[in-house]
Amino acid sequence: MRRFGFLLHCLLLAAVLIGLFISSSQPYADQDMRGTISKVVDEKNWEARFQDITLQYSGREVSIEEKGTAGFIEFFLRKGVHFATFAFLAYCWYRVLRYRLAFSAALPWSAFLSLLVAVLDEWHQTFTPDRVGVVQDVLLDLSGSLTMLACICLANLWAKARAKS
Repeated sequence: MRRFGFLLHCLLLAAVLIGLFISSSQPYADQDMRGTISKVVDEKNWEARFQDITLQYSGREVSIEEKGTAGFIEFFLRKGVHFATFAFLAYCWYRVLRYRLAFSAALPWSAFLSLLVAVLDEWHQTFTPDRVGVVQDVLLDLSGSLTMLACICLANLWAKARAKS
């Protein structure tokens, strides 16, 4: 059964890595969700609620005025996917490494390997038409990874405390 679990976690890790590579290989035009968002979302309602929100990301303004309502929503969807994907990637690294390493070694290695993938992913995007690699995305990816690893630490502490009682 342990061998099946290891194989399953390796397959999940491979699937995430392959998915990231495929996603980074696609030009932005192939991933543009603004048309779909415009069909699904009441843009006027979103515009009224979020028209005053402006932030800077990678030296560019992110606002409804600058990106349009669908572009504004798409920005946050994309960044949410970055965060969640790298949280899941860190989980996969941890599960695979945990079969061979102690908890105290698997955790930092999971963080390091997730960061390495984030850097390579952004670098890979620089070779894709209509895409750029930005440091802010690496930091966002790292924050997703570290959040997951913190949750793993908390779950581990909770399990130890529960076992003692």
